[in-house]
Amino acid sequence: MVRFLKQAYEEFWVPFLGRLLTMFSTWIEGEPPKQKPTFNLRTKENE
Repeated sequence: MVRFLKQAYEEFWVPFLGRLLTMFSTWIEGEPPKQKPTFNLRTKENE
């Protein structure tokens, strides 16, 4: 059950909410983000 919830969080919730927040922040700031957002939780490239 825990693995199912983790996978659902990583594969559905994070990308869905991330895209929604990206659209919302674009609307607030008035310009698109400079870098393409990443929703990969397994790598730490953008630190």
